[in-house]
Amino acid sequence: MKRKLAMLLVVTLVPMFGAAACGQAVEERVKQEVNKQVQEGKKRVNKELDKGQTKLKSEAGKVRKQVEEGTRDARKQAEKEAGSGQ
Repeated sequence: MKRKLAMLLVVTLVPMFGAAACGQAVEERVKQEVNKQVQEGKKRVNKELDKGQTKLKSEAGKVRKQVEEGTRDARKQAEKEAGSGQ
C-alpha cells in the first residue's frame, strides 16, 4: 500500500515539475523575442531620427542661404539708394 501511494505521488508530481520547467523555457523564449522586437524598434526609431535630423539640417541650410541672399540684396539696395541720394 505504501509503495502504491509513493508511486501515485511520484506520478502526480513529475508532470507538475515538468510543466513548470516547460513554462520557464517558454517564458525565456518570450523574453528573448520581446527583447529582439524592442531592439529592432529602437533601431527603426534611431533611423527615423537620423533621417529627420538630416532633413532639418538641409532645410536650415536652405533658409540660411535665403537669409544671406536677402541681407546681401538689402545691403546692395541700401548702398544704391544712399549713393543715388547724394
